[in-house]
Amino acid sequence: MRAGELLGDRYRLVGELGRGGFGVVWEAYDQRLGRQVAVKTLLHQHGSPSTGTDLARFAREMKVLARVVHPSVVLIFDQGEAAEPGRSYSYLVMELLNGLTLKQVLADQRPALPRALLWARQLCDALAAAHAAEVIHRDVKPENIMFTGPDQQLLKVLDFGIAQIGDNQEAITTEGAVIGSAPYLAPERWRGEPGTVRSDLYSVGCVLFELFTGARPFTATSTYGLMAQHLDEPPARPPALPVELADLLLELLAKEPADRPADAVAVGRRLERAADTIRDLRRRADAAFLAAGEGKAAEALDELRPLIEQFALAFGPGDGRTVRTCHDFAVLLTRVGAFDQAYCLLDELLPHATAALGEGHPDVEDIQRRLARTPAPERPCPAGMLAALLGSV
Repeated sequence: MRAGELLGDRYRLVGELGRGGFGVVWEAYDQRLGRQVAVKTLLHQHGSPSTGTDLARFAREMKVLARVVHPSVVLIFDQGEAAEPGRSYSYLVMELLNGLTLKQVLADQRPALPRALLWARQLCDALAAAHAAEVIHRDVKPENIMFTGPDQQLLKVLDFGIAQIGDNQEAITTEGAVIGSAPYLAPERWRGEPGTVRSDLYSVGCVLFELFTGARPFTATSTYGLMAQHLDEPPARPPALPVELADLLLELLAKEPADRPADAVAVGRRLERAADTIRDLRRRADAAFLAAGEGKAAEALDELRPLIEQFALAFGPGDGRTVRTCHDFAVLLTRVGAFDQAYCLLDELLPHATAALGEGHPDVEDIQRRLARTPAPERPCPAGMLAALLGSV
């Protein structure tokens, strides 16, 4: 096949998007409906021992994608067979996706927690739809998650080629082979047991651990080492996360399926509650600051102090929302007469505020004005005031 060829008297091949062990994915133009599509093709390798396996996997993906209808699952439009002299193909026509995979996103930088939670909930919604259709994905991993749409907000789950339908674990690989990707594979799958809803959720736990922390829960460099860790090694408690999220990740990574959440819907609800808690942080911080204007500055300081660490956990220590809350705290210090502490904190905060908000931002200018009109302490400022407020982040 070459660019420019017409497949099935309808799909004009534009160019290759990717090539794998059992097929080629093309960008194509649907001449009948006037839209760009993705076409996955499989060459029938007559006489090759892999042909039966590849065809079974290809047919499985067609069946699964037709069965699962959800905004976060890639849409299937058509399927068929095509032939040319001496060769024949199966093809699958899907929506064309433009975007980055989660693997690519994480290689660049870890997203702020609110966005990560949005993506996590979309992943759970997609898997809930698949599980409701009795489809077990069996290969949930960052490479199989893509972001599309404006500002990369819409998540899509890809590659249902090794998915399991219901309790029917059809043999489409070499007998005894473990199906899936080693860094994300549930303990029971290593033992050769069938995929289940809870084995998919274990893989979700591995993915979310990486999404929320920037590191995998298990980091052995060999397949054997990863197998040993998944089977026997308890995961470390994820660092610098709100308690409810850390608890959820550890439950998802439980060695025994019965100790994991029941389904993707339950996981999605807990993620939504965590997102609600984070959205509530700004309201609580603003309420504390307003209380200071009513003669309750000391109480406001006590309320604001623990919120700073929560802002840092949720958004990152260098995020503008965290910086703004530290700024509010310094202002409250002046309200209770702690001028030296306020000066030292503002002096330490200024470069962080400038980096996060930009020169000329009202908060940055306010910090500069306060430093200019406040006498510097007679003693040198103690190091680490800001770090102490930010906590373990």
